[in-house]
Amino acid sequence: MRLSKLLVGALLCAALTASAQSKIDASVSYELQRSNGPAGDCGCFNLQGGRADASYRILDRLGVAGEISGVHASNITGSRLNLSLLTYMAGPRFSMHLRYGLKPFAQFLIGGVHGFDAMFPHPGRALTSANSFAFTAGGGLDYAVSGHFAVRVVQIDYLKTYLPNNATDEQNNLRFGAGIVFRMKSAK
Repeated sequence: MRLSKLLVGALLCAALTASAQSKIDASVSYELQRSNGPAGDCGCFNLQGGRADASYRILDRLGVAGEISGVHASNITGSRLNLSLLTYMAGPRFSMHLRYGLKPFAQFLIGGVHGFDAMFPHPGRALTSANSFAFTAGGGLDYAVSGHFAVRVVQIDYLKTYLPNNATDEQNNLRFGAGIVFRMKSAK
């Protein structure tokens, strides 16, 4: 878990101290996450929250991205149980600049997830918080409004987590998001 936090921190620091020719994008988004319960019947439920990310373009179409997201659900499937998740991840992002200000991107991020405000089964007891490895693969579409501002029209990601759940200890999540993007170019 500490390695994941260090990786995200290092990538964000690199983005902020980039050279004069670099491009930095930072976004803030609303997030809706569709998650599954233990194996068997779906037991699916929605979590809502937000996401912040930053990306640093290394080459014309390739960059690195780091993100932090937080989501919450109350009274999951009528069980009076809650769940809050905080994810922190980093990895490569591939993007293209198309006509009319459109910029699609795809990314693969790895890191961790911290689950809290819930019950996580553990041998002989239940914990109120847990941590695990997490990864996400997906992409989105930004629409440039000006040289420094864009709208994240949509972002869709598959998120895999491995929190304790008294069954397979893994979760498959689908995340949807939309928000605003700030584009910065370093001063020379």
